[in-house]
Amino acid sequence: MPGSRLARRLPGPLWRLVTGGPVAAARRVLRRLARSADDPFARLRNPDSRLVAIPDVVADPGRDADPAFVVLLPSLDIGRLTGGPNTAINLGVRLAKRGVKVRFTATQAGAIADPAAVRRHVEAVSGVGTDGLALAFDTAGDLGERLRVGRGDVFLATWWPTAHLANAALRLTDAPAFVYLVQDFEPGFYPWSTNHALVLETYRFPHRTIYNESLLRDYFATTGIDTPAAGDAAPDAASSIAFEPAVDRGTFRPGALAERPTLLFYARPRNPRNAFELGLRALRRAVAEGSFDARPWRFLAIGDQIPELPLGHGFRLERAPWLPVAGYGELLGSSDVLLSLMVSPHTSYPPLEMAAAGGRVVTNTFGPKTAAALRAMAPSIEGVPADELSLAEALGRAARRPRRDAAMPAPQLGLPGTWDEALDPVVDWLVALLDDGGAALRPGGSSAAT
Repeated sequence: MPGSRLARRLPGPLWRLVTGGPVAAARRVLRRLARSADDPFARLRNPDSRLVAIPDVVADPGRDADPAFVVLLPSLDIGRLTGGPNTAINLGVRLAKRGVKVRFTATQAGAIADPAAVRRHVEAVSGVGTDGLALAFDTAGDLGERLRVGRGDVFLATWWPTAHLANAALRLTDAPAFVYLVQDFEPGFYPWSTNHALVLETYRFPHRTIYNESLLRDYFATTGIDTPAAGDAAPDAASSIAFEPAVDRGTFRPGALAERPTLLFYARPRNPRNAFELGLRALRRAVAEGSFDARPWRFLAIGDQIPELPLGHGFRLERAPWLPVAGYGELLGSSDVLLSLMVSPHTSYPPLEMAAAGGRVVTNTFGPKTAAALRAMAPSIEGVPADELSLAEALGRAARRPRRDAAMPAPQLGLPGTWDEALDPVVDWLVALLDDGGAALRPGGSSAAT
């Protein structure tokens, strides 16, 4: 037998390592993956398979006397803490400043590799020192861990699978509802499908809603999709609140322009709602029509790793290296134009940040995200329909405008300049919900809303 011949050549401890322990476990995982690749119905053969991959929830009496506001995030891996998760972090830290114990829980990851680095990231993102704050960090991910729940815990869902998890945890708490931070219309992440239906289901769970942008709240209102509070037949005036995202004017501000006129393309091919193919086609059409021939333009792709791509007329789309927040702000401040698409009622952050940095922005409209609504945020944002011709024409108009004059005053934005300004009303609203044992989470509970 081949195994017997190998055993004669290997020392006993090494043979045991190969045939057992982590090596054998890895081999078993690889065999299961191979079987799954050969059998697309492998998961469906298991009667216990779940529609949503979330951890089990278990009551933890040890936490009953130490209730927390639990922020459910997919991960606490610093490399995955981008705009949406960082907004939830900003909110949680500011609630902790008001004396509420806040626990950030990763729901789809293993143990936190470097807790000190995560805390440093939290401080850098929020601008708040965490010494003395009642902040905790833990995981309830896919490595056999469970979400441990205390009776007094209140949960904040930040993404649709975490809403399913928060809803499952409700039965173990005294709270009749969870809080849902809605930062996009997430059914749009999927075709009409099981996942699409699972996301829509979350809006029927008992919850109170925090909308990132009033445009997004308006979209929910106009589509007739309810986001009810606990047991309410329909949303009431206290069931939701909206805030406008902050754009840090210290990080995102006009700087010295690059020697060559520069167009940045927010290129994220793995995120369908960012419409990478449409943006690339519109950019190539604008180049083909000679919109950029008058100057030696440079084209940089930011946001994801893509290969260098030809645009025509001797121009190429180059990939910009990953930059920390400060370096990213400097890049925007030295550039002329940003092309950033979002097939969604949410603006996303790059157009707002580029407008603050003094550049011109070409983006798409969608529902209540009209051209007028975008201009109200910043006059330098041009919103057009999401089609090749409209986008190419808008790019041509942006390319033909004179470069920014260094003596021009800082651009005016109709947005908060700090996260304190953006989130203080939300924190007040949350504190009102949590007061008196979370009574305002119940149907008919009173709280102020904007």
